[in-house]
Amino acid sequence: METTLNIRIDIYKKIKAASRSQGIPLSHLIAILIKKVMDDMSHQGHFGRLVQYQERRNRGEWHKFHWYVREDDYEYFQDLRKLMKMSVSLILAYAVEKFLYTVLKGNNTDNNRYRNYLIIRDVIDDIVCWKFIWGFPPHLEKFLL
Repeated sequence: METTLNIRIDIYKKIKAASRSQGIPLSHLIAILIKKVMDDMSHQGHFGRLVQYQERRNRGEWHKFHWYVREDDYEYFQDLRKLMKMSVSLILAYAVEKFLYTVLKGNNTDNNRYRNYLIIRDVIDDIVCWKFIWGFPPHLEKFLL
């Protein structure tokens, strides 16, 4: 799938330099960084507030990045957007500030850690519940009961 990220020029330069130094494509590094936020997310979301976007800046301070992502990654990132109430571009900016140094120091090239994506509908006492599963859990049958 193709989507677009608006990245502040200073953040874009950091990511671009990091992708060159690590020898991995820029699009893969962006996915790794956003997935670090997914790994770190410990709360259940911010309900009752609008999605936050990056602060307004002059047009010349932005880089429009056309990004090709797998369909399951796209869905993960949209879920993360819903839970964090932040645009994907803002999540990326947050990820760069919080995790770029860690990614550069470690072995973080596993871009498939969230391969597979499940959405399961469950009804409990006439209440509809949805389970979003990032990855493929062992003993999947437990989730389907």
